[in-house]
Amino acid sequence: MREIDVRESFFKTEIARIERDTPGSLVVNELGILEGKYRVDVAVVNGLLHGYEIKSASDNLERLPGQQDNYGKVFDKMTLVADVRHVVAAVKLVPRWWGLIAVSSHEGAPVLEEIWPARQNFHVDAYALCQLLWREEALAILASHGLDRGLRTKPRKALWEALSRQLEINQLRAVVRRMLKSRKDWRR
Repeated sequence: MREIDVRESFFKTEIARIERDTPGSLVVNELGILEGKYRVDVAVVNGLLHGYEIKSASDNLERLPGQQDNYGKVFDKMTLVADVRHVVAAVKLVPRWWGLIAVSSHEGAPVLEEIWPARQNFHVDAYALCQLLWREEALAILASHGLDRGLRTKPRKALWEALSRQLEINQLRAVVRRMLKSRKDWRR
């Protein structure tokens, strides 16, 4: 099964369910993290930041260990959506907090089956999370907390550092999700 088939099936079933169950969710394709060095296939922003990595039959799992490390710095939950041929290997590879969805084909139509659900990641890195913010967004957050003094002209990395030091991780998670959901123009 091709990636486009897996992705379309995923959007018709899982993303539709998420949007139905959690109105106001934001779905972002190919969300860049860690200054754009990595891209998760699908990110859902609602009460959590949940990433989905898609592996079709033509993909391999060679990059998955590195993706796990990097996605674990940012996402509250992660789910691997993998062609059924990858499931045995994926069970051995994915961390316990990742969810796993197997994609197979029945009479030519993709079928998604949840092997196990994603769990909360308790090891989100504050600085990596801040890197999802544009400079203006980071500065606005700092200003709203009265923390922007001496930082207004600093580069974004200094703003991310200040945010990651000054806000508690749960507060930071909430404000980053709010900023992402309020973003109007995703092309920068």
